[in-house]
Amino acid sequence: MHDLRHRCMRAAAIAATLGLALAGCSGSSSGSDPGASTGPTTARTAAPRTGSAPAPSDGTTADPIPAGSARVPAGLKAGLSDPVEDPYYPDTSNPEIDVLHYGLNLTYDRPTLRGTATVTFRATQETGSVRLDLSDALDVEGVVLDGAEATYTHRQQGLVTQTPGLTGKGTHTLVIRYAGRPTGTPAPSRRPDMTGGLGWQSDPAGTVFTFQEPYGAFTWYPSNDHPSDEALFDATITTPRGDVGVFNGTLESLKKSADHTTTRWHLDKPASTYLTTLAIGPYREYTAKTASGTTLSFWLLPRDRHALGPLRREAVRAFDWLVEHAGPYPFSTLGMVVVGGASAMETQTMMTLSRGVLARPDAVIEHEMAHQWFGDSVSPVDWQGMWLNEGWAMYMQQWYESDLGRYQYAGGISRWRSYDNDSRRVSGPPGNYDPQGFGDVNVYLGPAMMLDAIRRAVGNATFDGLVKAWAAEHAGQNVDRADFTTWVNDYTGRDFTELIDLWLDSPRTPRTPR
Repeated sequence: MHDLRHRCMRAAAIAATLGLALAGCSGSSSGSDPGASTGPTTARTAAPRTGSAPAPSDGTTADPIPAGSARVPAGLKAGLSDPVEDPYYPDTSNPEIDVLHYGLNLTYDRPTLRGTATVTFRATQETGSVRLDLSDALDVEGVVLDGAEATYTHRQQGLVTQTPGLTGKGTHTLVIRYAGRPTGTPAPSRRPDMTGGLGWQSDPAGTVFTFQEPYGAFTWYPSNDHPSDEALFDATITTPRGDVGVFNGTLESLKKSADHTTTRWHLDKPASTYLTTLAIGPYREYTAKTASGTTLSFWLLPRDRHALGPLRREAVRAFDWLVEHAGPYPFSTLGMVVVGGASAMETQTMMTLSRGVLARPDAVIEHEMAHQWFGDSVSPVDWQGMWLNEGWAMYMQQWYESDLGRYQYAGGISRWRSYDNDSRRVSGPPGNYDPQGFGDVNVYLGPAMMLDAIRRAVGNATFDGLVKAWAAEHAGQNVDRADFTTWVNDYTGRDFTELIDLWLDSPRTPRTPR
């Protein structure tokens, strides 16, 4: 017992460092069965998300869409997904519906949040009820389904609306009015930077921020809180005049009245709920230009204004390096918001960075920015595939550090074996980890080492092409191990199945020829 406790403490300490040098955050205790996952998932690829979607319209399109979905309004087509039930956290996934668009109208007057969520969805099968995740810290004041008052129940984190005879022959709209004092939810993790929980959080100064991987969006809006169900988003956030609400995507307007400030945001490519962000406080926006002409935005509180210079320099450098090595940036905007807390998160197009990372922003910025390609644009089908996010981002981080001649995390990839081995003992192999050990070192280092083993086998030139091709050919898709393995084998003309399975399934860190 003492030895296990020692290993757990060491893994937690490593993860704490990763939380600052990499990504980091996670969800709540869902009461799911840790034995629900017994191995790699089968290939289940969502409908590709192609291009930017216009605002929802009433027109229809006859283009091919996923089975059972019928015709969908043209402006919502980009939001089509093929949702699945998560093998690790089934309570926060509902494969019976596919949310196409979230319209969020939020008013925050400390400590109360009032919201109206307009959720446009399709049923993937005939169903008599629709379940969304919503915290019971928020009181539901009314639900309207397709223009008519609906019967619903709201218990714990489940909002169930009665929908007799609902089929997959069209789209439907739920309008949910709610209010309350949001609270966070526990994380299924041993990481110290997740002890504060997930979802809605605030710091002593009263500013609001969110971290929600693998779930937690349900603490502030009704959602199908799972990575396989990606949707378009529009958000309007009203705050007291001295505060500003920050969200993902493009800031379409910022208006101040005598008493309030209202911001409107539009996210033009679909995102998973865990990749949305919300920050409320006396924020001000600053900008910088990259070599390619992309404008980066930085949302800072007055207390963090001193960090603007380093943030600008590191963000521009990391962006230009990633465009060179990972390919064209997959989205239309990119920014970062600095918040309280102790972690960092690759929230889509608006990275969320805690104040703690400002002491050394270089590795954090590059890692979270790399996720825009690897994790946000190319997304996992479910949470058993977390290694697809973190392995790629970790590999890109150490490559970046090596290229720039900087300090490399934990001494560099050649010295990671003992850290990875310890983490596998505590939290399992990266392809089938302990669901209560979410975000441990095992899903970062081992998969990055696996990618390096592939690089050494095929050579630098082939691998450099593989990196760009993987990101480009799978942009806007949900992928899993089978997709990755098949594609790597096809791209390289070699069979890496045994090597990939060994690295993802072994209880100890494998050894492959150097």
